Amino acid sequence: MSFTSTIADSVKRYPELKIIDARQIHKEKFSEIPEQAFYQVVSRMAKAGEIERLTKGIYCRPKSGRFGKILSSEKDILEHYLGKNKKNGIVIGYRMYTMYGLTTQLSKDIQMYSNIPLEEKRQIRNVSVKKADLRFDASTKKLIELLEVLQHHKEIEDLNYKNLWKFLSAASEHYNENKLGNILGEIKYKKSTLASLKNVLDHFGVSNTVGKYLKGTSKYDALDVEKIYEATPESTRF
Repeated sequence: MSFTSTIADSVKRYPELKIIDARQIHKEKFSEIPEQAFYQVVSRMAKAGEIERLTKGIYCRPKSGRFGKILSSEKDILEHYLGKNKKNGIVIGYRMYTMYGLTTQLSKDIQMYSNIPLEEKRQIRNVSVKKADLRFDASTKKLIELLEVLQHHKEIEDLNYKNLWKFLSAASEHYNENKLGNILGEIKYKKSTLASLKNVLDHFGVSNTVGKYLKGTSKYDALDVEKIYEATPESTRF
């Protein structure tokens, strides 16, 4: 069997609508075949309509629908980059903010981190994927969520301070020093974000050494936890 047939047969085995990452397939299954020859096969398959190009290097096997071809949906893209049991990535940005009731504002765009892509950044339709070579266990995801909110809280439209207080209180319970070190090795956060993290952890009595990432004499535009406390109805404080 020629390498052309071998590549085509491998691609055709993918379920309809499942994301097909050409670069990943080449690396994992056909690294002995020159890249140019491999991509020529993939390109011919796309021109023949056997697969559909979603963006550069990313394809899917289309599904036939009543009104024509159906391509991979937002759900299919998320399933690919989040992985089985969502252990390969995390959704951030407004989709995450609304999940915690921090705002009622919605966004069509989705942002996420994933350890699946080979590239540093990927844009597939409305999904923006950033590479982070992390093990996305529950505590790591909780800490990333906390860091993301602290980094972007000033940009969140119609921020609900009551729910922000609940979020900060609950998220601080999952703090882990080792996980923070792992995260900072992959995702860059501002010093002001780390100063905000220290303020939150200190306020809720969580032991931490976040100060080692900060310069002792510097002043940072950090979150004022007391102001959040004051803006929160007394009945919801705990």
